Amino acid sequence: MTSKMIVVMGPTGVGKSSFIRSAIPQGVPNSVQVGHGLQSETSRVQAVHWETHNVKLVDTPGFDDSRSNLTDVDVLRMIVEFLTTESQSSELVGLIYMHRITDTRVGATSQRNLRMFQKLCGLDAMKNVAIVTTMWDKVASPDEGSRREKELEEKDNLFKPLVARGAKMMRHNGTSGTASNVIDYLLKQGATTTQIVREIAEKKALVDTEAGAELQAEIRTLLKRHKEEIQQMEEEIKNAKQGDTAALKEIEEEKGKSEDQLARLKRELEKLRCGLWDRGVTTMKIMINLFTKKTRRLLHLGDPASGAPIYSGDPTSSGGPSSGAPTPLEVQPPQKI
Repeated sequence: MTSKMIVVMGPTGVGKSSFIRSAIPQGVPNSVQVGHGLQSETSRVQAVHWETHNVKLVDTPGFDDSRSNLTDVDVLRMIVEFLTTESQSSELVGLIYMHRITDTRVGATSQRNLRMFQKLCGLDAMKNVAIVTTMWDKVASPDEGSRREKELEEKDNLFKPLVARGAKMMRHNGTSGTASNVIDYLLKQGATTTQIVREIAEKKALVDTEAGAELQAEIRTLLKRHKEEIQQMEEEIKNAKQGDTAALKEIEEEKGKSEDQLARLKRELEKLRCGLWDRGVTTMKIMINLFTKKTRRLLHLGDPASGAPIYSGDPTSSGGPSSGAPTPLEVQPPQKI
């Protein structure tokens, strides 16, 4: 019997992992980690298979993830690879976007996550979306929370476009009851397909998808900014007074940091352009065998000939790992509970 799948998304620290823990029965073991500080505990896509309901609840990292070894491109690739693979064996019935009701303003990080969520899902999937506001137990007063909720729902640059296409605003106060309400609502919806999965099925490169193009534009903006900063600092070094070694050293240190950031962004741009399935299997092979049992077995268990996992190796060739290759990404198999 085909499993139903619900994917939970949103910025770091909004309570995605806590929500999943609240949704499953108390006392049932699971590996979903919950962060208690500014750093995220979710560094990979984690799927928990709730066997009694035949539902997969999927935890995802935020696009602002605080882990130093995880970038927005890594997060995008992980989510896309997971959704594409799971579309062969599961029905996507729900997409949850989480937002803290305690936030007095929607900052750049939250806005970036919301844009990426919209680009990944597409407007046609909005009828399967629940916008879940969290931290209701920490809001100053119920009236204050309701006022913020209304503002979020009615602003054009926030949740209004999503609600207009069928998304539903819901509340989670940290209890199993409110978590169950969200899950029950989504399980009543019919199956849907995200825009990103359709785009990959159409053989679009990741960088040419709506989500990929959004991320590429952000990276290019940052590249331009760092290049301008480096040019400015080079002028400052050239015009620096002789003998002012302290000021010169400070400028050179800042220039070095900007150059490191520039190099990192260039690597991210190349990683974004790299094919999704370049780590051991070609895009054409995946598209030809998309719905076969053999491909599902390869994607989940690895290559039977070599025993090597399908998500390992050099992302730019079919050979072994090479220096400078992006770190292999982890997609955790569903945990049965």
